[in-house]
Amino acid sequence: MGLLGVVAILAAPSIGRVVNRYSPRRNIQISWCLDLSTQFSQVTNQAIIQSLSRKANSRNNSIFMFSYFFGGSLGTLTGINAWSMYHWTGVTTAAVVLLLLALLNYYWQGVPATLGE
Repeated sequence: MGLLGVVAILAAPSIGRVVNRYSPRRNIQISWCLDLSTQFSQVTNQAIIQSLSRKANSRNNSIFMFSYFFGGSLGTLTGINAWSMYHWTGVTTAAVVLLLLALLNYYWQGVPATLGE
């Protein structure tokens, strides 16, 4: 797992260049096809957050990062509980449900076509 983290860190500058080249919507769609989708989505989402208000960048980023790690901890808690009750079937089911919720949110809420919207 540590090696995957290193790969994600090394890929961040390249992902940042792609994020600057394409629209946020396109970047999220591209990230679905890549192995580094979490890193790709993270950089794209931070670019969206930073484009909302230059005056509130620090506050917006703080709220974003808190939400990101809070969501990660809730996912971990869900995975642990699913494992303790249903083992791999529970973990897989929980992952599929959370991924479907994320996909529904993507289509319901949408992603801005360009930064700053």
